[in-house]
Amino acid sequence: MELTSDVVNILTMAKVIQTAVAPVFLLTGIAAFLGVLSNRLARITDRARLLDRKLNASLEEALHFTLTQEMRALLKRSRCIHIAFSMSVLSALMVCAVVVLLFVSHLYTWPLGITVSSCFIAAMLLLIGAFVSLLAEVMLATRSMRRGMIFKDIG
Repeated sequence: MELTSDVVNILTMAKVIQTAVAPVFLLTGIAAFLGVLSNRLARITDRARLLDRKLNASLEEALHFTLTQEMRALLKRSRCIHIAFSMSVLSALMVCAVVVLLFVSHLYTWPLGITVSSCFIAAMLLLIGAFVSLLAEVMLATRSMRRGMIFKDIG
């Protein structure tokens, strides 16, 4: 039995869809990671607003110094989260590009293997950078706790 061109195209398209499923699962993981980053940024923002109110109400110089130090630490942490967020979104965009390029390559029979591979490698490198940036933020948060900026009264 000979397969017609349409059947072969459908089977080939099915393989392309199967190939595109793995990057789509990766998008789900990146979306979950973005949720974690959003929650951490929200906590940092809430803490910064509280400290800002305390700073504006404080006349005591020692307390003002301590609060300013903690605000600086929060700013550093927010920068790390911002970097992680940006890299994660760029990674997701690269994954989307991989999926699109897989289909374009099939539809127009363009040899885009190197382009698809490059986009996927870029996505992974960006995701690695995002995880490293999150790790840096967690280390800053831990350092702040160890310095006693957050848990001063616990002894």
